[in-house]
Amino acid sequence: MVISGAAGTGKSRACLEKLHYYAQRYSGARLLIVRKTRESLNESALVTMERDVFLPGASMMAGAKRETRSVYAYPNGSEIIIAGLKQSGRDNKAKVMSTDYDLIFAQEATELTLEDWEKLTTRLRNFKLPFQQILGDCNPETPTHWLYARAHTPRMSFYQSKHEDNPKLHDGEQWTAAGEAYLATLDELTGLRRQRFLLGQWAQATGMVYEAWSDKENVTEDADYVKDGGVVLWGVDDGYAGQFDRDIGTYTAGSHPRVFLLAQMRSDGALHIFDEDYAVKKLPEEHIERVFTKPYPEPEFSVVDKSAAELRGRLNARGVYTRRGAWDVEASIGILHAMVGPDLNGVRRLKIHPRCEHLLKEFTSYRRDETTGKPLKEFDHGLDALRYLAWAVRYERD
Repeated sequence: MVISGAAGTGKSRACLEKLHYYAQRYSGARLLIVRKTRESLNESALVTMERDVFLPGASMMAGAKRETRSVYAYPNGSEIIIAGLKQSGRDNKAKVMSTDYDLIFAQEATELTLEDWEKLTTRLRNFKLPFQQILGDCNPETPTHWLYARAHTPRMSFYQSKHEDNPKLHDGEQWTAAGEAYLATLDELTGLRRQRFLLGQWAQATGMVYEAWSDKENVTEDADYVKDGGVVLWGVDDGYAGQFDRDIGTYTAGSHPRVFLLAQMRSDGALHIFDEDYAVKKLPEEHIERVFTKPYPEPEFSVVDKSAAELRGRLNARGVYTRRGAWDVEASIGILHAMVGPDLNGVRRLKIHPRCEHLLKEFTSYRRDETTGKPLKEFDHGLDALRYLAWAVRYERD
């Protein structure tokens, strides 16, 4: 079962209330909250669970903090396990798949592959509830997504939520003050984001800049870092202001995050993006140090936004050789687009790991102005860093 709907319709709350209800009612039940990465649960499902579902002082919240919690233990012996298919950059699937559950909640189910979803269903065999079920929630994505396709078959129950379903926004008769304010915020969205996060539509971007993009062909676990598999490179776009929107799972359209993309140039000429690091309101030196804590070799060089002189200087001071990003936007878009799409042999030379969640969302959101034909300056910061990289590896320019 999957609940799909616009941002803020209460999808996650409904699913978590269901888990809580059955954990209380049936002793010894084992339930799972899962997402693509464990870290992404900290400020999403776990906040909702502890703020809105549990009563203040509930014994299930005793012990560990959200960031390190692995379970909510109930007095009757039931447990709600918390896990990610990835944790701290490492594959955690084997651990998640090594135990049995009665009920599984996959938050933001569009992040999962069909294989992930089907493997999770094989773990529904604890039999402490009168039924075994996997349920998920999601904001709408592209209509070619496997989840949307399966929703139109008898194999899945598919429900559409709306803003009136959320009691924080609508009291059953009229909008609350919070509801009016939130809808006013969503009403400012344009284009694809408006269709998906205000109207709840599964919509394909029109005027996509990278029209050759394919979730199926360009996204793969095989894009992960491989020791001795090729040099490591960084693509960097500078920024500072903005905010993360927890409801849509990425930064707002008007945000300008600083982005580090970690890439590996393979011997066959393929560029693999294996990790990302986005930040707003963080000093450059702090952000640089955070990227250095990742468990990968230092880059052979970084390609940096040409206008970011201070950032280049700080990277140089840290021992990272820097090159300037491309000057010509359309030319570098063309170079990157050629890597995104298939060449004459049908090979796509750009591969991106699923953990690069923000970058992947940008590919389906970055579009051209319908009037001018120029790319809109929205949801483009990771893609800017990526086109700097594509230009550099194509021309090897200082």
